[in-house]
Amino acid sequence: MAQNKDLLALSTFAREKDKPQYDTYTRNGFWYVEIYFGTERIRKSLKTNDPDEADRMAPLAAAEELDRRMGRIVPLIRDLNKIYLCNRLVTKKQANERTKQNNINRMTHILAEYDIDAGADIRMFAKKTGNGTPICEDYLIRHGEKGANNMRQARSIFSKGWISYYKRMGIDTAWFANWIALTVESTEVEAFIPMGSERDRIELKCEALKNTDVELYKAYALAYGLGLRSSEILRAKYDDLFDDMNGNKLIRIHNPKSGGKYQDRCCDPWWWTEVLSLRGNNEYIIEARKDRITRDFPLFLRQECGVSDTRPVHRLRKYAGDRTMRTNGNSIYAASKVLGHKSIEMTAKIYSGLPTIVASR
Repeated sequence: MAQNKDLLALSTFAREKDKPQYDTYTRNGFWYVEIYFGTERIRKSLKTNDPDEADRMAPLAAAEELDRRMGRIVPLIRDLNKIYLCNRLVTKKQANERTKQNNINRMTHILAEYDIDAGADIRMFAKKTGNGTPICEDYLIRHGEKGANNMRQARSIFSKGWISYYKRMGIDTAWFANWIALTVESTEVEAFIPMGSERDRIELKCEALKNTDVELYKAYALAYGLGLRSSEILRAKYDDLFDDMNGNKLIRIHNPKSGGKYQDRCCDPWWWTEVLSLRGNNEYIIEARKDRITRDFPLFLRQECGVSDTRPVHRLRKYAGDRTMRTNGNSIYAASKVLGHKSIEMTAKIYSGLPTIVASR
């Protein structure tokens, strides 16, 4: 029961003597809580005949009553999500709607592991495990590096700017204290090391797909040829391929990871033409079901091509960057223009193991 009493402690900015005390009792087989505010008593039904459930619910009922009296807003998690998704901060850097939705999805995934859904209220962010560990810390402990990546994205909801915004709306942000204080170590960007034998197997096996599975071949062409991420492959349209006034071959990426409404990336001319030559009657380049790209294609790369990377499709994208560098005098800038990285420093970190130059713009 201690973990739920912590919720009551977090509930208030009031003086210690103003915090309510409470007792539980049973009547006609059902449990009630009696909350004391000085000499005033408030009785509430906990609507359960289970004593353990009553012990869990009693401090929440006391905290809820205290928040009501102090005029603080304690919305449901789904309402907090809507506030985050539908509003904008007055800052230079703005996450687009797709990025914010991904952040919400990551948070939803984390909370689900602790049986918390969007219908719960925000006090559940202060929940602790049976041994008293805040759930955000417990998640990091159990999931390692992958958990750190998920947590970093989910915690964007609790950035300094958003916490200020919530406070201005009257939302009690004390419930987010553990998440705000959490230290998430940044993971180093792993340098890409191309392997000639792996590249040869990828080309041999994937080029044969043109005659046996054209949808997977198109995915190969977009990842290995044009350097697209899996999510970008699924959204790519034939009309996104175009020439600029100088004859450069480009592809327009909508709602890119780097931010903004769209990003125009340079393309390898041969692969750009190859993708366009596969045009059918559909608007989207990939006509197959989503799981063919997210499940079947990675499985093919692992089993048939021997790609051991945890993200095999993303490894093809890195080969696209490597090829662009090699054909442009080892220019990091050329690779960055194809890959669409937010900064050239990111490209430099990934290809730090290779001989590189930073070409002038």
